[in-house]
Amino acid sequence: MILQKIVFPENSEMEKSLYYRGNFRDNFSGNKMIVLAQQEILDLITYFNSFSAGKWWKYTRVKHLDFALDFCGHILMIVYHKKIFNGTVVSRVIHKVELESALRVVRRFSIGELPADGIIGIVLTSKLDGTEIYGGYYGTSDILKVDDIHVGIGICTFKREEYVKRNMNLLRREILDNENALSYGHYSVCISDNAQTLRSEEFSHPDIRLVTNKNLGGVGGFTRAMVECLNSEKDYSHMLLMDDDAMISPASLERNYVFLTLLKSEYKDYVMGGALVRLDQPTIQYESGSRWNCGNIEALKMNYDLSKVIDVVRNEVEEKIEYTGWWYSCIPFSQIREKNLPLPLFLHRDDIEFGLRAKGFIMLNGICVWHEAFQNKMPGAVEYYDIRNLGIINAIHYPKYSKRAFKKELFISVSSNIGKYRYKYVSLNLMGAVDFLRGFEWFYGVDTLELHKTLGKYNYVSRPLSAYEGYRGLTAEDMKGYMYEEAVPPFPVRLFRVLTMNGIFFPAKADKPKVVIPWPNIYELYRRDTVIYVDNNGKGAGVKRSRFNLIKAYLQMFRVFRLIDKRFDAVCRDYRKNYDKLTSMEFWKQYLELEVREQDEY
Repeated sequence: MILQKIVFPENSEMEKSLYYRGNFRDNFSGNKMIVLAQQEILDLITYFNSFSAGKWWKYTRVKHLDFALDFCGHILMIVYHKKIFNGTVVSRVIHKVELESALRVVRRFSIGELPADGIIGIVLTSKLDGTEIYGGYYGTSDILKVDDIHVGIGICTFKREEYVKRNMNLLRREILDNENALSYGHYSVCISDNAQTLRSEEFSHPDIRLVTNKNLGGVGGFTRAMVECLNSEKDYSHMLLMDDDAMISPASLERNYVFLTLLKSEYKDYVMGGALVRLDQPTIQYESGSRWNCGNIEALKMNYDLSKVIDVVRNEVEEKIEYTGWWYSCIPFSQIREKNLPLPLFLHRDDIEFGLRAKGFIMLNGICVWHEAFQNKMPGAVEYYDIRNLGIINAIHYPKYSKRAFKKELFISVSSNIGKYRYKYVSLNLMGAVDFLRGFEWFYGVDTLELHKTLGKYNYVSRPLSAYEGYRGLTAEDMKGYMYEEAVPPFPVRLFRVLTMNGIFFPAKADKPKVVIPWPNIYELYRRDTVIYVDNNGKGAGVKRSRFNLIKAYLQMFRVFRLIDKRFDAVCRDYRKNYDKLTSMEFWKQYLELEVREQDEY
């Protein structure tokens, strides 16, 4: 049985170090073959081509491992086991063999029992010129029961036509129409088109369904996909939620599917999550699972460089996970049926709330998507939803969450935006807190779309960076280095700047504006009068510091604090009491207006 194929990059633009390394010339060919000269090395101990031995041993029924190599020539193959011990990588050779063939052939041999931790990896050294490597696979000779798995991929999209088309074309070619794919016939796609701008003829395929949907944010689109799968004639076992603008890997989907077919019974209700890798730095992992911590979010394994062996091995070490992002989250339908549908939070933290219900999470090397880094986006209305949804989630899931803790989070958010001179966002933070305090009846009956439209007026206007050239002496050269943060100053300097509110009452120290990313090291803004925030589209939004707005913001915040003291406890009880009403199929059919949309599809 094939467990995991050796995979090569799908195109020349992909980062090769995630797939292979070596001392050979980069002669990877279009027919997915690598040619090695004598003594050249092909190292497959990489993010995509190592084998997550410890995870397979713990979670699946596989006990023994084989490896098969598809090659022509003369090869020395060394099989390594690598694991983390006392913070360092410990490596041992568990198999060494020479393979020789004048013709293309597949040679398979036993590696032995799976180790209970770490990874297995292969290194190939050519013994003559012209050795050709076509691929290979990890497999098992164990006789195993294979579960019937069918995964519905749910994609929520809003005016991201080109991203969706790209991903669907890739899925068709590599899985949906590829009879050689391990998961062929086991994936189907439901695209929830919140903008209603996609055309059905562009997605004509028996395993791709396009449905128009009321624009109720990401959670509305993802829930619509869940509802479609629940009502389908197919017996889906899992729902895989994926962002519309993420770059997917068919190898991840293949690995996900095979792993699910072999899960031990005690882990069948676990969620399989995918790591988020930065699109602008395609070997850097943004996170692999997260912890909510009642709002003090901790992204796990952030900034791991997946081109390095040490980080590939470290990435396999398990930590407590509380949720996985819906850029890639494969949820068993047993959880959806048992725990009902998501909470209608519109935007942000819907994946967190749903993840808090899960029985457990599994993360594997090689299961990921590439996505734009979040710190390169201006938050806008998210500043409202983060505070409001923070209150709702903790009210429901953490009865001991206190008004003091809520006020602390509100204070941090408000102070952060004050320090960045983003006073409009302070208004969004405070509105989020006040709306949370309105309680369940308000939340249940609010016109979500009208509310979101109202929040739009608190966005900052972005312009092309060229529009700022010459403004107060800014040059094109001044605006080039915004992606690179200054070093964090020593503690005494930081303390002084905090106590002086980053120097807002001191005279400005420079005439030119400071150009930064939307989530800068705040100490960079010390005594700056004007800041221009540059988003992932290369557009800038300018803000100015204001002592008047600072004082006004804190006065407004303390008024909200008094409201929190008055209403918090009763409101939390209200949300907990009525929680089930917001996650029922009855509510969602009404919310999505499905009674009048059941035939509304392209």
